[in-house]
Amino acid sequence: MGALSATLAEDADPRVTVYRTMDDLVTDLKKRGIKHVYPDGGRLVQSFLHAGRVDRFIISVAPVLLGSGHRLFGDLAQGVPLRLDTVKDVGGGFVQLSSTVEK
Repeated sequence: MGALSATLAEDADPRVTVYRTMDDLVTDLKKRGIKHVYPDGGRLVQSFLHAGRVDRFIISVAPVLLGSGHRLFGDLAQGVPLRLDTVKDVGGGFVQLSSTVEK
């Protein structure tokens, strides 16, 4: 498992490789032949998005309207065009949207 962090100690957990920069992370992934990763968490997703490293989104929509909160993608310098690939009812009122980033 890997973590992209400027503050996490490199020896915090022997099961976790800590990367200080997106370039270091991408270089190691390429060396290991890894082509697909699942970044999880708002700030991490934003880092991948700003670095142009996202080619697909799978977004789950919950049947709840929130009154406040943080935007998942933060401030974007420009819009990101998406092509909707699938919409799936996953039960309990949840819907999953799968989209490809158009480049």
